[in-house]
Amino acid sequence: MSLSFKPISADSHVVEPPDLWTKRIDRKFLDRAPRLVHEADQDMFWCPGGRQEKRGIGTSSSVNKDAKDISMAERWENVLPGSYDPFERLKDQDRDGVEAEVLYTTFGTTFYPMTDLDFQFACMQAFNDWLANFCSTAPKRLFGVAMIPTEPVDRAVKEMERCRKMGMVSAQISVQQEIGEGYNHKKWDPLWDASADLEMPVSLHVAGDKKWFTLTNNMLVDFSLAFTPVMYSICTMIMGGTFDRHPKLKVLSVENDASWPAPALERMDYHYFRDQGWAGSGGITSGRTPSQIFHDQVICTFMRDKTAVRMRDVVGTRNMMWGSDFPHYDGTWPKSIPNLEEHFHGVPVEDQKRIARTNVIELYKLPIEP
Repeated sequence: MSLSFKPISADSHVVEPPDLWTKRIDRKFLDRAPRLVHEADQDMFWCPGGRQEKRGIGTSSSVNKDAKDISMAERWENVLPGSYDPFERLKDQDRDGVEAEVLYTTFGTTFYPMTDLDFQFACMQAFNDWLANFCSTAPKRLFGVAMIPTEPVDRAVKEMERCRKMGMVSAQISVQQEIGEGYNHKKWDPLWDASADLEMPVSLHVAGDKKWFTLTNNMLVDFSLAFTPVMYSICTMIMGGTFDRHPKLKVLSVENDASWPAPALERMDYHYFRDQGWAGSGGITSGRTPSQIFHDQVICTFMRDKTAVRMRDVVGTRNMMWGSDFPHYDGTWPKSIPNLEEHFHGVPVEDQKRIARTNVIELYKLPIEP
């Protein structure tokens, strides 16, 4: 089979250039601005106060510019220019057969655990300014996701408003919060109000988290189950009444694949009806079932998830979007079309288009013909 349409990636990335923060950050933080450092065996991204003070650039962020396929790059000069140059990015889109992309941070995922909130905000704001400029090069093909701190909430709301004016389409926040202050807590209501009012859906992207998903010390296990934090956050929002209090709010589970809701929704519906006598009803007041709330207000992106495509009637064809994850090592570039053809074997064309194109256009109201 061959695709009869051009897909749009709902989850791609930039790789921040080495001087982004040293050029753009508030000058009072210049001495500790995130930057690239050269070490004997590889180049490292240095970020004091982040999840990892030093992070190798090749582990999850880079590709080799001469390879026919994606591979790790240990030195900055081997990073594909389309990762940080918007003009080269368009060539990479064309090579992959992709019309447009929604763009997330790479190194910025390490910022969410920062305890110096002023420094965290300065780092995120500098990134947002750079990304808005990056996307302005091709406003019908490049769409940015702003990094938004969750505390203090009033500052987060103002940054969302500022970024929306710059053309950003979504607001990425930490995947989870501390126990007792999860996203069902009413302290976060101003965030949800702003998201709905601005028509700026909230993104919960894997690894963009105050916490971390490594629990076993076996990275193969931890990466295989990395979707569990976002699953807990979204299910807490459903059962805790967040979506009922904010019926226009849209929340995305990003790069956590899209098959996890299938068993979760069935279990939530069962326990919601069966166990209220001893467990209580949570915060659901709308009369909707948990699965109905999910189908109304939650969307999941996937890169490789044949199970989700097969379970699309349960998860919802309007509740999943494909993303290439370009330019990350585990992404589908430059073979996104063959990847999708394999996923969509035997799937009606309308469902294919909705999952890999139409949903992202409609969600973000992109200036692209559906």
